Amino acid sequence: MKESKRFLIVISLLSFLGGMACGPSLEKTAEPVELIVRGDDMGMTHTCNLAVKKSFQEGILTCASIIVPSPWFEEAAKMCREHPEWCVGVHLTLNSEWRGYRWKPITPYSEVPSLIDKDGYFYPTTEAFLEASPNLQEVERELRAQMELALKRGIDVQYIDTHMDTARSTPELREIVLSICQDYDLPLSRESGEKQMSIYEVPYKEKGKILAEKLKQLESGLWLLVVHPGLDTPEERALQDINPEGLPNVALNRAAVTSALTSKSIKRIVDKRGIQLTDYRKLRKKE
Repeated sequence: MKESKRFLIVISLLSFLGGMACGPSLEKTAEPVELIVRGDDMGMTHTCNLAVKKSFQEGILTCASIIVPSPWFEEAAKMCREHPEWCVGVHLTLNSEWRGYRWKPITPYSEVPSLIDKDGYFYPTTEAFLEASPNLQEVERELRAQMELALKRGIDVQYIDTHMDTARSTPELREIVLSICQDYDLPLSRESGEKQMSIYEVPYKEKGKILAEKLKQLESGLWLLVVHPGLDTPEERALQDINPEGLPNVALNRAAVTSALTSKSIKRIVDKRGIQLTDYRKLRKKE
């Protein structure tokens, strides 16, 4: 009889310790966990546009940031008009970072000569941009032109962020961005009370696994996950980032992001933990 009781006590203790080790990661927290999932670079390629659409419709993507000067912007704008339920922001852009695949300001060159290289393209890196001593008035002229074109194309812009954060790389540049946010009455992503998480530098084979681990451990509060959805297509395989910190195997890395965002296991974790997927449109309504 004593042996049976001892056995039951041991089993109960092991169950309790197992619950402590594994249970809390999937339990709902007392305070809500809110998560914005922002997909960057919409409009950059046709593949990127398709990946954003897939991640919205089949995954946990809640926001998409669009590069107005990029080659596939018009298709992206059309998709946004067709899906007004999407939360879309303008990815204010001062760089064009891909080898052999570049874009230029939408403002006439004669009005923004300090923003372009000898071939008329945006500089590939933040460092090269700053070394060119950009004229602040020209910066503001171009960034406001990008905002206006997005609105002209019928995009319901809900927030602002910055491509490669170049437009926030100095206090003076950041002030321009903040001024634009104020004038358009839009929140600035990464500066709206979010805590941040990332899987950018995680190897592509591990992105889904690491994202799952991060979601299981999220504490209460508002979180921002910035990702770059893509697909493994010839178009994306041709991309090579000029930036030294740029990732190799662009297609594989971005396809892995899309796979993670749309995976059943990731959506199951979000559901079991009661993570509230939100976006900047909902944040604006709270104000």
